[in-house]
Amino acid sequence: MIADIGRANRNIYFWGGALNIPQVVGGVFFFDHVEAQSILVVAIIGLIVAGQIHKKAAFSRLIGMCHLLWLLLLPWLIYRLAIFEHAFWFEAWLYYTSITIAVSLIFDAMDLYRYSKGQKTFAWSEDKSG
Repeated sequence: MIADIGRANRNIYFWGGALNIPQVVGGVFFFDHVEAQSILVVAIIGLIVAGQIHKKAAFSRLIGMCHLLWLLLLPWLIYRLAIFEHAFWFEAWLYYTSITIAVSLIFDAMDLYRYSKGQKTFAWSEDKSG
């Protein structure tokens, strides 16, 4: 899936890396925090689900369904950021993660809308899934 995306669209490839790599690396690095454990588990589940969606329907706009758990995770992270004090680097990572998740959820909502209007795959993926 990652190689397919890289061949089809470099911008999406880099966005995926900027979104997922910090979640996994930060989740491991800050693993002694419940927030990091939650982010890591949700990221791994999301990547597994994304891979399965891509196998069934390459470049489907439904790929955002792999982020459904973020709808629970994001408000909880915002709550944790607002209520509890955290070390600087951990808090910076939580803010980065929360912002990238929020932006991605906006993209996902737009993709689901477009899917409902008949645009089943991304325009940039034309003739590149095989």
